[in-house]
Amino acid sequence: MGRQGSGEPNEFSRAFVDAVDDIRIRRGITTPALIAQAGFSRGYYYKRTRGETSFNTNDVQTIAEALGVSVGELLEPAITEMERLHAPRNERLEPALLGYRLRKLVAMHVARTPVPPVDSAVRAALAKRGRLLAGADWDRLLAGEPTDVTSDDLRAVADFFDVPSEYLLRTALPGVVDLVDARLEVEIALAETGVGIAARSVNAASPAELLAIAEAIRAAAPSERGGNE
Repeated sequence: MGRQGSGEPNEFSRAFVDAVDDIRIRRGITTPALIAQAGFSRGYYYKRTRGETSFNTNDVQTIAEALGVSVGELLEPAITEMERLHAPRNERLEPALLGYRLRKLVAMHVARTPVPPVDSAVRAALAKRGRLLAGADWDRLLAGEPTDVTSDDLRAVADFFDVPSEYLLRTALPGVVDLVDARLEVEIALAETGVGIAARSVNAASPAELLAIAEAIRAAAPSERGGNE
C-alpha cells in the first residue's frame, strides 16, 4: 500500500486492535474479508495486528466502514479499556462480595478440573510467584470475612483463575465484571449439566444473553440427561 507506519503501538493502539477483532468476530466477518473490504494489503494489516506498528486515524475510519459500524462504536471499547487500565487501584471489594466471586471461580475450576483440591492449587500457584497465602486466609476469603490479603495477592489469584484482576478488586467495571460473571455462569452450567454446547460459540454474546443461555442450559438439563427428573 505504500503507507508509512505510525510508530510503536501504545496501550490505546493495542486496545484498538483488540476492539477491531472483537467486533469483527461478533459481526461474522473473517479477517481476509475485512482486509479486502478495507483495501489493505495483508502485510499492512497483519504488521499492525501483530504490534509491530500501529494503525493511523485514516485506518480507523476505513476499518469502521469495512465493519459496518460508526467510528464511535469502533473506538468505544478501546476507550473503555484505557479507562480500566488507568482507573484508581485502591478500591477494594467488600469481603462478602469478594467471597461470592471467589466461590464462583472455585465452582468453575472444580467443574473444569476436579483435582487437585482448589485451595492447594491456588496456594501452590501463588507460592511459585513468591506470594504466600495461608490456608486460613483462603478459608476466610471464601467465607466473605475480612483478611490481610493484599491486592497483589488477589491479582495473583485472578491470574490463577484466568480472569481479569479487576474481577477481584473492583465492585463494578462496565464491560469487565458483568461479562466475567456471565461467562462463568455459562461455564458452570455447561459443566454441571453436561449439555454439549461449545463455550466458544457464546463468547461474543452480551452478559444478558449469556445469563439467559446459562438458564436455558440448566432448564434443558433433565431432558439432556434422558429425562431422569
